[in-house]
Amino acid sequence: MELNAGEIVELAVRRKNVNISELSRRLHVNRRTLYNWFRQKKLHADVICEIGKVIDYDFSNDFEDEFRQFMPKDDLMVLGAEHRFSPPDSVYYWMEKYIALLEDYKKLVRKGPL
Repeated sequence: MELNAGEIVELAVRRKNVNISELSRRLHVNRRTLYNWFRQKKLHADVICEIGKVIDYDFSNDFEDEFRQFMPKDDLMVLGAEHRFSPPDSVYYWMEKYIALLEDYKKLVRKGPL
């Protein structure tokens, strides 16, 4: 049975013995988002690249087709911190902001009236 993209990424994370909490902190997403990514059949190349940078793993062999459409094989090296994508440009950044806002709202509602 062929693994989906999320499972391939999860296996790489587990093999590198990377703590999920630490990975989520360094990616600026919550742990639930990581677990959701691990269940997805397809992941955006930006997500795969960012996880690869954090865990120091080259996914270019695992996702040759996905990376080939974005850049030539010679350019698939780990970029420095100055070339990292800006989190506000990412859909996942805004998704995390929304989830955090909902969680804060939920806490306020549980407190009740002031």
